[in-house]
Amino acid sequence: MSRRLEFIASKVSGGRGVADIGTDHAILPIMLRRGGYEGYIAAGDINEGPLKKAQRGLYEAEIDDVELVLCDGLDGIDGSMVDTVIVAGMGGDTITGILDRGLYDMPEWAERSDYKLILHPVTKPEILRYWLINNGFRITLETYIEDNAVLCQIICAEPGESAHYKDAELYVGRYERVKDSPYFETVIDKHIKRFESAVKGLKNATDASLNAWKRLIENMICELEQMKGTDNG
Repeated sequence: MSRRLEFIASKVSGGRGVADIGTDHAILPIMLRRGGYEGYIAAGDINEGPLKKAQRGLYEAEIDDVELVLCDGLDGIDGSMVDTVIVAGMGGDTITGILDRGLYDMPEWAERSDYKLILHPVTKPEILRYWLINNGFRITLETYIEDNAVLCQIICAEPGESAHYKDAELYVGRYERVKDSPYFETVIDKHIKRFESAVKGLKNATDASLNAWKRLIENMICELEQMKGTDNG
């Protein structure tokens, strides 16, 4: 079983319904039904192949009340039936695109505030966090789950006023939420190493824009080191 999907399933509370965007063999809908979730479930994907696998998975699990939807993001999902949107296992930029198109371009979502997002960006979480906090969402949970030796970031959000995020926190999560994670120092050290390598690559940069980027990276290294130092006492 996938620890990240188990965790995501645990964050779904009783309500109208769930949209699992980019469903993977319908594993998450199956988990939800087996866990006693009684609301509507839509499992959507942009390609027919994953939906056929999802159909087979549901058949083998003897579950016949999950709607499979061939759709691009939230396009084709009946928003009136859903109050939880799950987008897991995609890049943060891809997730951002799905949310930006769906939640603002579709009238059934644009004026609502009664839903939550459960998101798992596999890359570029900084793009996703930046979009959320600058587009009327409040991040309510950030954590790391180890799944098959891979650290996965899980982010939950809902419409509302966001707290301020430092630049470095866009990459690792708000300090107050992630500091108690057993993976906190591992994540901080990974990004410090990554940014230090980037600064070395820009050492001889003369272009003004590259120098500005170099200063921004150096500032994020300082913020990460401060977060780590604060955690150590």
